[in-house]
Amino acid sequence: MEMKKWLYSVGIICMVAALLTGCQTSSPPAADEKQLIAPTSPEWLYTHGPWKKVNEPEWGDVMKGWMNSTDRPQFGRRASIETDSPYAILRQRPIGGKVTIFVDGKLAVEQLMSAKMKEIPIYSGSTGWHKIEVVFSDHSEIDGLYISPDANVRKPEHNQKKLVVIGHSYIDGTGSSNRGLTSITPVLGDILGMESINQGIGRTDVDVPVPASAKNSGLERVQTDIIQLKPDYVLSVYGYNARGMTPERFEADYVTFLKTIQDALPATSVFASGMISVPSLSEESELTYNVAIKNACASVSNCTFIDLAGKWSEGNYNQYLSNDGVHPNDSGYRFLAEEYAKVMSEVIKK
Repeated sequence: MEMKKWLYSVGIICMVAALLTGCQTSSPPAADEKQLIAPTSPEWLYTHGPWKKVNEPEWGDVMKGWMNSTDRPQFGRRASIETDSPYAILRQRPIGGKVTIFVDGKLAVEQLMSAKMKEIPIYSGSTGWHKIEVVFSDHSEIDGLYISPDANVRKPEHNQKKLVVIGHSYIDGTGSSNRGLTSITPVLGDILGMESINQGIGRTDVDVPVPASAKNSGLERVQTDIIQLKPDYVLSVYGYNARGMTPERFEADYVTFLKTIQDALPATSVFASGMISVPSLSEESELTYNVAIKNACASVSNCTFIDLAGKWSEGNYNQYLSNDGVHPNDSGYRFLAEEYAKVMSEVIKK
């Protein structure tokens, strides 16, 4: 009898305590129980190219990966932050494509962004500090991060060398399954252990803007999209879209482009990619424009030519090209990145 009274008393005490302090459950935190780390918070580390604050109706200020020269969104930008929160949820409006999230360098989330999406759970039930890195398959945008109300955040350390990759559609990643992870720029950056910046614009060339009224050729973007970023290394991939120009004009413009970089960044190593064979490129054009690129590169002291002649042919087009027969697939982009890395690594070691 005494035991029953004691248990009854304990039960009453527990009920009162629960009413006073609130019940602990395993359900997701309510909106008023979460702390929002705004995208403009200084604890965010925005890398792999420029970012810009943009106001979106109904969402407020967001941060978007940006191309400064053309004042528009760009591919391949990344964002990261560190927190000691037991859970983390990405606040994300549906911008299309796929978001990939790494926690402490390991894949945690790979999610298509649907029209109804507003939040993406990253992890829960964890302890200690964690680094969260967010990568997008198309344009990059950070809308915020929800964490525990009493948790802390900090900006990750970042001391990688900086590599700018500029060029046509091979650089913007056309044909890849994920521009933020499987195109040339991110793969090359991962191989070399560098912060790689995608500055590619499709259909353009070193002296060819698209449309003709735009100012988005390599020559017109060299100051804003290369020099202002002060990179340690530059890889230039041009030539395919310049075939309407004479080889002499193309070479002269390429020399101007390279000398502009050299004059502004004399300590920066520059690499000029030769053209690689595709079915629509004649052997004569490939040879002619490769000679022009090689000559232009030889005209400046800080440039190394990367020869791709003979790497692709009828025997391996199906392995490396996407269905359009022009742009690489993921295997083709990795092949090119590895070819570039071989040459670049030797120069970097010196």
